[in-house]
Amino acid sequence: MRGPAALPLGLILAVIGGMSQKLQALEGQIRLEDTELVLRLEDSRVLRGDGLVGLTLVLGQGGQPVEVRIDGFEEDRTILRAPLPLYRMSVRQADGSTADLCHPDPGGRRAAFAFPDGKGGFNLTCTSGAEGKCVLFGYRPWEAREGVPMPDLLRACIHLLRADYGGDDRPSTRNGTPVNVYDRFAIQHPGTAPGMAFEAAWGPDGAVCVAHPRIPDNITLDELAERYPRLRGRLGPEHCSEDAMRADPRALIFNQSAVTVPAPR
Repeated sequence: MRGPAALPLGLILAVIGGMSQKLQALEGQIRLEDTELVLRLEDSRVLRGDGLVGLTLVLGQGGQPVEVRIDGFEEDRTILRAPLPLYRMSVRQADGSTADLCHPDPGGRRAAFAFPDGKGGFNLTCTSGAEGKCVLFGYRPWEAREGVPMPDLLRACIHLLRADYGGDDRPSTRNGTPVNVYDRFAIQHPGTAPGMAFEAAWGPDGAVCVAHPRIPDNITLDELAERYPRLRGRLGPEHCSEDAMRADPRALIFNQSAVTVPAPR
């Protein structure tokens, strides 16, 4: 979900003291400052963090306005070098009811966060989705680190989590399937993953090679070769190893997963 970096206050409702009030008489803007949503009013008040609870944003999505209400606030301090503001949000449905914006993530949180979209606006994404998980891994596209292509790492990570081998938005994973994710820049380290073997190397356009498919019931090596000619000669453990991919600059991220036998078809 996308939103502008500075939203006119006439498009915002706020709940103050339990009462819903239109604040169109005041001028102000809601901005994304680093990764924090900040509401600055003309009377010099600044609302951020818990102060935004109760605020409803009217955001554009495909030309159709979407009302998103901020219901809670916390910070994630587990992985990132700097805390990441998280917002529990709900969205208004067509029938007037509300529903959580996000599904639960592995920790049970229904949380979203905002980050710059590189075009002067911002995106909202959930910690339960592939994009959100990859940002929490440390692949923060708004960060500039010498020699580290953060936007490409984010794209590669999203393809990896979704088992989108061709990078064409055709995922083949299964919800709840564990993977071990690591990269050549030591943002994520391989650690130990008992029962797992090297699955694939990934770049911003999908897999660079595939040693074994994560869910062979969903797609096999033969089907990958037929669907993606660029992967031919790069499929199977004899053609796809971590050692070889470490020498290939196109391979940014690697993963391990369990090797399973496909069910008879």
